[in-house]
Amino acid sequence: MEKTTGRNEDTVTSKVRDADLLLQILDMLATPIFVRDNENKFVFSNKAHSALVGIPASELMGKSDMDFYSAEDAAMFMARDKIVMDSGVLDELEEASTSPNGRKMTCLTRKSKVSGRDGSAYLIGTNTDLTELRRREEQYRALAQTVPVGVWQIDETGETSFANPRFMAHIGIATDQFQATDIGSLLGANQPGFPGESCRFETELNAGPETRRLLVISSGWLQLGNSELRSAIVSTVDISEMTELKRINDEISRLNRELAGNMRKLSEAQDEIMRRGRMAQLGQLTATVAHEIRNPLGAVRTAAFLIERKVKDKGLGIETQLLRIANGITRCDAIITQLLDFSRSRALQCDTLVIDDWLHRLVEEEARALPAIVAIECEFSLGGMKVPIDAGQLNRAVINLLSNASEAMVGKGDDPTKFATAEPRIKVSTRATKRGVEIDVEDNGPGIASDILKKILEPLFTTKSFGTGLGLPAVEKVAQEHGGGLEVRSEPGKGAKFTLWFPVERQSREAA
Repeated sequence: MEKTTGRNEDTVTSKVRDADLLLQILDMLATPIFVRDNENKFVFSNKAHSALVGIPASELMGKSDMDFYSAEDAAMFMARDKIVMDSGVLDELEEASTSPNGRKMTCLTRKSKVSGRDGSAYLIGTNTDLTELRRREEQYRALAQTVPVGVWQIDETGETSFANPRFMAHIGIATDQFQATDIGSLLGANQPGFPGESCRFETELNAGPETRRLLVISSGWLQLGNSELRSAIVSTVDISEMTELKRINDEISRLNRELAGNMRKLSEAQDEIMRRGRMAQLGQLTATVAHEIRNPLGAVRTAAFLIERKVKDKGLGIETQLLRIANGITRCDAIITQLLDFSRSRALQCDTLVIDDWLHRLVEEEARALPAIVAIECEFSLGGMKVPIDAGQLNRAVINLLSNASEAMVGKGDDPTKFATAEPRIKVSTRATKRGVEIDVEDNGPGIASDILKKILEPLFTTKSFGTGLGLPAVEKVAQEHGGGLEVRSEPGKGAKFTLWFPVERQSREAA
């Protein structure tokens, strides 16, 4: 009974330490994060969130939005919170409000419901400040408003998304008449497929008291950003004055490409801000872990070694505790190594290898480290194809995929009652496609739920109690550094398939 109690106390202490470490990590992230209980009161606010709202975390604890925001804003926030807590559905919305420190801001807010082990419910949320994104949007719109050409954006339904003043002047239609006019027919009456097909033509219009000759250029249908509808960007230039014709012909193509690119940037700006935020989080996290944990960890390792030497063969009965210390040190060191490996930028060290031979040796060696219950099948079809690869990096990527597949099916493999699959099997295969070499690692395990599948490649996201959430993102990073990528396909109950691919021929380059 005394040993069992001691083991339970050690487990509780370990969980407390893990929880403290997690809170420290969340507090250091660049993304504002907050947690509220089922009474809508704050129970956690990291530094980024406290800085965003301008209130120290200590003052937020135990209070609700009603204590800081205007009654109107607070009522809106709490109504949405109630919907999330009642339905459990992820909520994502842009919110314009005035922060408690008087700053007007627009944030992309994501909220979801989480449940504690004791059944208590909490609401966790993140905020992304879109102020910078809005500033860029204004810059791009100002550019489109002031360029010396007419600009018109129309989507597939015939709705006008944008028309600058120069375009309105070119067609000679007042703003109040614009929506009632078939602009496509007006400009392209003799041009089949306009504006959906890429084209360039000249036309004459009676714009006010005079006739104008316009040069019209359509980009054709483009998929701009994340919109489901395609849009065409039409540029018009007044070429009535022959003295302006040469300059216009030289400039129009460049301006049209720049405008199309700027319109795409409007939708890409938010993704770029989010990506930089994630990388900043990892950079801060890595610097802190390397400085604050690795040095004292070395001291703990040395002390444990000395203790083990002094008590060896003395029958004190502390071998289990010393082993637990050694395993904990190894686990922490592995986490630190993962963080550092993921955040480092290194040049690829490529050697030209026969891919099937390299992969066969790797799988054969790794199979010895996996639980014996896991069967591995190989189906290699590249023959003697040679490809320049960084074998060290790809070794770690493939080993990571094999380990993940094994753990999904049998965990650590030492307790048959916890096996998710009666006959666990991993199939490793290769093939050549148009995009290059593809390596599949497929298992017959429990599969991956759709909500988890969407986030499985996000850094720091993990479903494991002992994971860092960097394993699969690290695999994807290795694939991208080789010019390829990582794809995941899975259905609950039907296993999972990870495809790592990269081109056959590529120039050696430094990792970004």
